[in-house]
Amino acid sequence: MNFERFVASKILGYKRYKNSISSPIIKISILSIIVGIVVMNISMSIGFGIQKNINEKFSNNVGDLIITNYGNNLFETGEPIDLNTLNLSNFQALNIKGLSKVSYNPVIFPKDNSFEFLVFKGDEDMISNDFPKFDINDVSVSKYFAKRNNVKVGDDLTLLFFTKKNKSIPKIRKLNIKFIYDTGIKEFDSKIVFGNFNQSMQINNWSINHVGGIEVRLSDDSNLELIYESVPSNYKIMFNRDRFGEIYNWISLFDSNVYLIVFLMIIVGGINMITALFITILEKRKLIGMLKVLGANNASLRKIFLINGAYLIIRGLVIGNLISFMLLFLQHQFNIIELDPTVYYVKSVPVDLNFINIILLNVSVIVTSFLMLIIPSLVVSKLNPTTILKSS
Repeated sequence: MNFERFVASKILGYKRYKNSISSPIIKISILSIIVGIVVMNISMSIGFGIQKNINEKFSNNVGDLIITNYGNNLFETGEPIDLNTLNLSNFQALNIKGLSKVSYNPVIFPKDNSFEFLVFKGDEDMISNDFPKFDINDVSVSKYFAKRNNVKVGDDLTLLFFTKKNKSIPKIRKLNIKFIYDTGIKEFDSKIVFGNFNQSMQINNWSINHVGGIEVRLSDDSNLELIYESVPSNYKIMFNRDRFGEIYNWISLFDSNVYLIVFLMIIVGGINMITALFITILEKRKLIGMLKVLGANNASLRKIFLINGAYLIIRGLVIGNLISFMLLFLQHQFNIIELDPTVYYVKSVPVDLNFINIILLNVSVIVTSFLMLIIPSLVVSKLNPTTILKSS
């Protein structure tokens, strides 16, 4: 053990030091580090958890991107694309999670004395085969729709289909409800009815090579450049951030909020540590004077108090991380805190326990706080040993 670490350990272990004037301030500083890391860990895990949860919901239901005709809009694909013009063989080498032929048709659901505008989504999974299998007259409606219209699995559902070629005379289909789905995204659940893609082909009078679009579910290492190379320039590629801009703009606010909370907590914790170290230095000025007389230089003395401050920071981080991990684990396992899905798109507070982010956050706190501790440590060089020892 070198000289600086030895002296710092003696200061930290000294009983009078633990009952000194600076003791309450030191405890408050450690508490601020504990509270700060708890708030930062929870904010980051929840903020990124909500984003991840919503992204997964969209990915599972509408893919991550769609390849479609420029004449189509968000929920209407009246202008088909020709599969023969796409190099689909390239898609097999893209390491994607899912590839679906889709079609969106505006429909009307007639009720007793009124009607409701909906969208029929014909879907056929081309590679992963994990989408529910529909017969041609089967559909899946949302829990939101089923509750509002008092329907259940096994009930019939009459829909009036409109196509781009014939917008005045609808095609009537009597379909059977086979599944009830629930994404928790009201904008989606309130209008989408899932069905068989062959039903869409009949409605639109398409040939076997025509589809409204190709929805792609990406994996983390999917090659987007190859996707662009495989799609002709007369077709457009739309990502979910473009298709559902309002929702994605809303969830992107979590990034700003998380970064703001992290910044403020680091600043508050750092200021408290500066105060604690500054008071400790003033309280130990007699020791500083004696060490200077015995030959210790300013750099060595600054190092002693920096070690002291670093110990307090790490102590606060360890306790804060343990508390935050326990709280996050309980929420992750038992969904203790619930949310209104009509507002937040999730039923309970989601948690993303990304340990890489947590480690980076802790390293940032240590580095930033340690750099801030350099400021009060400079006071050591200003203390005159002769003046200190005369006044004591």
